[in-house]
Amino acid sequence: MELRALRYFLAVARKRNMTEAAIALHVTQPTLSRQISELEAELGTRLFTRTNRSTIPTEVGMRLRQRAEEILSLVTRMEDEAKGGETELSGCIRIGTVETCATRMITETFASLLQSHPKVTCELLSGDADTVEERLEHGLLDFGLLLGPVKLERYECLRLPTTELVGIVTRSDSDWAERSCVTPRDLQDMPLLRSSHISRQLLDLTAWSGGTLDVGRMKLVGHFDLIANATPIVKSGVANALCIDGLPSLDSDDLAFVPLEPTVHVGASVIWKRHRSLSRASAALLERLRSNVVRYGSEGDS
Repeated sequence: MELRALRYFLAVARKRNMTEAAIALHVTQPTLSRQISELEAELGTRLFTRTNRSTIPTEVGMRLRQRAEEILSLVTRMEDEAKGGETELSGCIRIGTVETCATRMITETFASLLQSHPKVTCELLSGDADTVEERLEHGLLDFGLLLGPVKLERYECLRLPTTELVGIVTRSDSDWAERSCVTPRDLQDMPLLRSSHISRQLLDLTAWSGGTLDVGRMKLVGHFDLIANATPIVKSGVANALCIDGLPSLDSDDLAFVPLEPTVHVGASVIWKRHRSLSRASAALLERLRSNVVRYGSEGDS
């Protein structure tokens, strides 16, 4: 199996469209289709399910995509290491984040890196903690940005000097918006949407309430991955949403944020896989992040 075949396969798996993948690869669609067919013949299995509008990886195709991402990422890093400092910094930095205001520090740091090294690019993926960790494990991400505790036996981490305040978002004209805080008793009977980013590990409601909240009898309406998907329901007045404060989607005159009491703050960390070398571009981003964390801490102490 040639690296070119893996690159062609990966382009189709990412784009999920043969025409778009061919354009990205600067080859004709018949050439790309032939390469994919030859790869399927070599492996003795179908890698894609083809429809009129899309080309979707099969289960085998999804597994191959994970391995292909790992292999090509390793090849890129080997090429970077072989070239050393002789060439301009380049390459793609892949970052997975949960929904958090701390993403701003990542994007601002990348922007400063881009100004110095315009050939560096990035891919940003939003997902819950399980998705981010799974993609890190399979080599599909260079970094993850998570809230709460970090599995230090598996990951290196850089703790960011910011914390997130947990509470509910409600309609600005609701009775809840008049409250200064939300207690365990309030949550017990409140129709509630819960963020998939606020896992039990991050916020154990039973422990938070001192055992007074019966989680099994809460009126959970549903879960959401991004607060923007929940705000239409909140604005309708049928439920409130448990989330963190300060997210851009909450910047609306129709919405109000009310913190929990007892107060809950959660920290954010950038994580990367232990014993896995970083590309030159990723290492450069991490170095700048560390400098920004130190500078932020110094400003906070002054």
